Amino acid sequence: MFAVILAGGENTRFPAPKAFVRLEGKKIIEWQIGAFSMLPFRQTVISANEPEKYFHLGLPLIGDVYPVRGPMTGLFSAFAATGARRLFAVACDMPFIDIRLVRVIIDRMDRTGADAVAPVWKGKAEPLFALYSARCAPLMEKRILEGHTSLQGILSDAGAEYVSEDEVGAVDPGGKSFVNINTLEDLEKARALIAH
Repeated sequence: MFAVILAGGENTRFPAPKAFVRLEGKKIIEWQIGAFSMLPFRQTVISANEPEKYFHLGLPLIGDVYPVRGPMTGLFSAFAATGARRLFAVACDMPFIDIRLVRVIIDRMDRTGADAVAPVWKGKAEPLFALYSARCAPLMEKRILEGHTSLQGILSDAGAEYVSEDEVGAVDPGGKSFVNINTLEDLEKARALIAH
């Protein structure tokens, strides 16, 4: 089982690469790598369109197999490159990974044998904080080639298991795991969360 940080976003609403935004003196991606080091992942890899920006982190870097932008291409490419049986995927702009919630997601896949497990927050599944089995890879490739790149669609195709909002709230009451930094306003909110 591997973790993959999806760092290939277009960055259209933020003036710098979001993975390198600093919170409490550490880059978001460094917070993520630290969290994953406490979990039973064989390795953390980074899916990136511009791998040269991430060389200094010393982790395996994966480019897109297909010239189709989006997290599904990054995730499929990570399966192709690593041969992983399972991949836990997270977007590079989510700094507050709650390792207890990740363990709940892993446990759900262990118990059910589901092809994908995603948590639900504020009534929506969170496909960019989810665990996928390699059985999803052919579904991803088919969708990519057809021009359908929504990860929500993969969850549906794979018959995903969902960690309910109540279950999420029991370990991550404020849903901080799903905070992402898309704008400068989001960054200020994240800093306020840390301050409190």
